Amino acid sequence: MTRRKLSLRLLSITRRVLPPLAASIVARVVFLMIGVCLFALGGWAVASLAAGTSAWSIPVIIVCAVVLSLLKGGARYLEQFAGHFVAFHCLAMLRNYFYDQLEPQAPAGTDRLDSGDIMNRVTKDIDRVEVFFAHTLAPVTTAVIVPILTLVWMGMTVSWAVAAVLGPFLVVVGAIIPFLGSSSTARAARELRDARGALAAHVTDSVQGVREVLAFGAQERREAEMDDIEAHIDSGLGIQGRWIALRRGLNQAAVAVGIVTVAMVAGSEYLGGALTLPQVGLAIGIAMGSFGPVLAVEEFAADLDQAFASAARVFAITDRAPAVADPANPVPLAPGDIVISDVTFAYPTDEDAPGPAPTVLDGVSIRIPAGKRTAIVGASGSGKSTLASLLTRTWDPASGTVTIGGTNVADASLTDLRSTVAYAPQRPYLFNDTLRANLLLAAPDATDEDLESALEAVDLTDWLATEKDGLDTVVGNMGERLSGGQRQRLALARALLRDAPIVVLDEATSQVDPATEARVREGIGRVAADSTIVEIAHRISAVRDADQIIVMDAGRVIETGTYAELHARGGALAALEARETDAQPRA
Repeated sequence: MTRRKLSLRLLSITRRVLPPLAASIVARVVFLMIGVCLFALGGWAVASLAAGTSAWSIPVIIVCAVVLSLLKGGARYLEQFAGHFVAFHCLAMLRNYFYDQLEPQAPAGTDRLDSGDIMNRVTKDIDRVEVFFAHTLAPVTTAVIVPILTLVWMGMTVSWAVAAVLGPFLVVVGAIIPFLGSSSTARAARELRDARGALAAHVTDSVQGVREVLAFGAQERREAEMDDIEAHIDSGLGIQGRWIALRRGLNQAAVAVGIVTVAMVAGSEYLGGALTLPQVGLAIGIAMGSFGPVLAVEEFAADLDQAFASAARVFAITDRAPAVADPANPVPLAPGDIVISDVTFAYPTDEDAPGPAPTVLDGVSIRIPAGKRTAIVGASGSGKSTLASLLTRTWDPASGTVTIGGTNVADASLTDLRSTVAYAPQRPYLFNDTLRANLLLAAPDATDEDLESALEAVDLTDWLATEKDGLDTVVGNMGERLSGGQRQRLALARALLRDAPIVVLDEATSQVDPATEARVREGIGRVAADSTIVEIAHRISAVRDADQIIVMDAGRVIETGTYAELHARGGALAALEARETDAQPRA
C-alpha cells in the first residue's frame, strides 16, 4: 500500500472518533500563533525600547507576555488532550478491528502464524500507529495554515518583500528537507518492524520452549540467532539515525540562514527608510517564531515511517481472506445423519512451494448415523484428522459436500454449526487461568455442579480432590501444570459441557493410559448418550464397541462396518490391530 492508501484506510476505520481532531487542530493553530506572537512581541519591544519610540512601558509588555503565555499553555493543553483522546480511541478501535478480522480466519488461517509476531503486531505495531493520529494529522495541517497566516501578518505589518524572503525558507524546512532520504528510511522502517516482529517471535519461542532449550544445551545457538535479528534492528536504526541527523542539521542551518537573511533584508529596508526599527524587530521576531510549525514536520517524519510500516504489517494480516466464511443467507442447521459425499481436499501450500498441493482426501464418502458412535481409524497421515476438520468446518472441501441432517454445513452459519458440533482436539489449548474459567469457556452459565459432573465423566475428580484450590486451581501457561493426559481430559470435559448433539473427538485420549481411557469412555457414553459421537481413534482396542468403524488409508475409505465384521474379514482393520498388538511391550 502507498502512504496515501494507508492514510485513507486508517481514517476510514477510525472515522467515528475523528471530529475532536478538528478541535485539536484549531487549538494547535492558536497555540502556534501565540508562540509567533510572543517572539514578535519580544522583537518589537526590544527594538522599540532601543529606539525610544515604545508607547508601552516594560511592566505592560511583561503583563502582555504573561497573558499570552498562559493562553498558549491553555491552547497547548486543549490540543494535546483532544489529539490524544482521538489517538488512544483510534488505537482501541484498530485493536478491535484487528481481532474482528483475525477471528474469522481461525483456526485454518492462523495455524501458520507465529503467536509472538501476531502479538507484536497487535500491540507494538498498533502502538506505533499512534504517531499518525496524535503527531501527524494536526502538525501537517498547521504546518500549512500557520506559515500562511504568519507570512500574511508579516506582509501587512512589516513588508511584503521581507515576507517573500522568509517564504522559501519555510518551504525548504517544512516540505523539502524532511523528505530527504525518505525512500531509504521507509525501507529501513519496514525492515525494522519486521525484525522486531521476528525478535518477539524468537523470544516467545525461547520462553515457551525453555525446557527444551536447556535440555539440549541450545542456549548459545538461540542467543546467536537473537544476535543476528538484533543486527538487522541495529542496521535499520543506523540508517534512520543517519538521515535524521542530516535532516536536522540541515534544518538548523536553514533556520539560521533564514533568520539572518530576514534580518539583513529588513535592516536594508530600515537603512533605506522604508521600515522603522520596531518593524525590523517585529520582522525578526516573526521569523524566529515562524519556523516552529514547519520544524515539526521533520520531527515526526522518522516516526511516521515506522507508523506506516506498522500499519502495513497490521493490514497484511487483516486483509487475508478467511478459509471459510458465513454464507450470505444462512440455512438453519438441524441435527441428523452426517453424510460426506465424494469429498476431495488438499491443504493450501505456500505461494513459493513447488508443484501442486498433495491430495489429503480423495473421493471420500461416509454416512454417520445420528445418535450412534462412529470411530474413524487408520495409519498416521491417512486423513482422519482432516475429516474431523471438515466436519467442524475448519476447512471447506475442494469438491463434494458435508451435510448434517440434510443441510450442507457450508450453507449454515458458523455460530449455528459450532453450537451443533463440539470438538475435543488431540492438542487442546488451555488458558493461563483457573479450571473453572477454562471450562466456562464452553458453557458460561454452567454451575459448579455442572463443572464437577463434567470432570467426573472424564475421571478427573480424584485429582481435583488433591488440589487445595479445587476449581480455582490455576492450570498455568498452556496448561503446563497439568500432565498431557489431564490436559486432554479437561478439553473433553469442556466439549461435554457444550451439550452439543454432535461430539467430535480427534484422538482426544491419545495421552491417557488404557485403564483411564476405559473409564473416560464410559463417562462420555453416559453423559453424551443421546449425542452423535465421531471419534478419531489411535487404539483399535478402545473402539471395538463402536456402532460403526471406518478404516482410512492414504485419503480413502477402505473399510466400513462393525468391529466384529471387519475383524472377521481379516482386512485393513485386522492388519492395524495386529500392528498395534506387535507394538505392545512384552513381559
